[in-house]
Amino acid sequence: MTALRATSRSAPSPPNRHVAGRRAAILQLTAITLTALMAMLGLVIETSRLMARSQEVQTAADSAALVAAVMLNRGATNTSARTTAINFASSYNGVTPGSIQISLPPATGPYVSLAKYAEVTMTSAFDTPLARLVHGTSTSLLRARAVAGPKTAPWPDLLVTLDKTSVPGLLASGPGQLRVEGDCVVNSRGGGFDETGQAVAGLAGFAAEVDQPDLLLANQVRVTGGVNAPGSFQGLTSNASAPLLCRAGWTPDPFMDLAAPRASLGVSIYDRGRIRSTTSASTVSARPGLYSEILITAGTVNFQPGIYVIRGGSLTITGGTVTGPGVLFYLTGTDYSALYGTPDNSDGENIPSTSTAMGGVTITTPVNLTAYSDPSSPFAGMLIYTRRFNTNPVIIASPQNPGTLTGTIYSKWGPLTLSGSGVYNIQSIVRRATWNGSGNLTITRGTSAFLSNRQVYLLE
Repeated sequence: MTALRATSRSAPSPPNRHVAGRRAAILQLTAITLTALMAMLGLVIETSRLMARSQEVQTAADSAALVAAVMLNRGATNTSARTTAINFASSYNGVTPGSIQISLPPATGPYVSLAKYAEVTMTSAFDTPLARLVHGTSTSLLRARAVAGPKTAPWPDLLVTLDKTSVPGLLASGPGQLRVEGDCVVNSRGGGFDETGQAVAGLAGFAAEVDQPDLLLANQVRVTGGVNAPGSFQGLTSNASAPLLCRAGWTPDPFMDLAAPRASLGVSIYDRGRIRSTTSASTVSARPGLYSEILITAGTVNFQPGIYVIRGGSLTITGGTVTGPGVLFYLTGTDYSALYGTPDNSDGENIPSTSTAMGGVTITTPVNLTAYSDPSSPFAGMLIYTRRFNTNPVIIASPQNPGTLTGTIYSKWGPLTLSGSGVYNIQSIVRRATWNGSGNLTITRGTSAFLSNRQVYLLE
């Protein structure tokens, strides 16, 4: 009987405890590192989102301040400017209207209490879940502030053509030279070329047209559309930079809210008939009041200071000796009421109707006429004012010495033709303008209190 032989195997050795420990430590470290990296990545993402949203809120505040200031400088009420700015910010920037505060004028900062300036403060809640780790809440409150308002440019707008559809809005055909010691503004949407020679799309024709170089010199020419020949627009000196700026945007009528003259604003209600001075022996001392016509071809006429309302007729001065210190000529229709300024006060921005007869202005001889000078009047500084619905031309072709023709000409829907010589101290806000003089004419501000070139900027 054979004996059974027991066989034995050695037991497997236990795993190395040091290796297992290292593996566990690596896994723990990896988990911690990944967690930290994910947290950092999340924080970077949330911070980027926070910065982007903060910029959006600041942009909304900037936009609201600019909109409010632009409206104020166009004559809007505080209520209208505030409502429009809030709607603009909420519609285009997604900011809740309740979080916008608009101060008109600003309540803080260097522009505090200044009229026609706007201050906007804005807050916006932004959810950032990781922010709970920092301050215990997932909502961050973003704040922004902006201030906008007008700044006065060193050069006044001496020639402003308002009509967007007049093509051209400004035409210089010479052969003489027109020198504008200030800025020209052309609202026409005509096409053409910009200052770099690039095409400008617009209405058929040119917004501004100069037949050849040296016909028009100006500090700046701002055109909504394009021009025929950019190189023909020249500065006031040979080394001045090119004055032309196309695609410049639309400039609002600075007198859009100016009331029509009436009794409570200095108009005499007396009907003076008419003035006709047509012989050299004629001598007239005119008094302010209501006239049906003023026609001067000879003789001597002195206008006493005040407002001269011409109902239905024209102001025509083609000869004689004419003086008038501190006067305003207002040309309106036969249905004008001197007591209330009706129906002129309802013209507004409407397109003119032809329901009543009105006259224009023609001055072709040297005169000595200076603007209405009552500092308390809204018409201070104004020489010629035609009712907004008056589409008759203003023609000034007289040779003048400095200071003898001074004041603002406002003819919203009336074209202006200049062909005189010498120096005019005038500012013209008209429908469109044409220069076709054979001599040289300088338009300058001099010491006159004309409207300054004020544009709205973001200031803070």
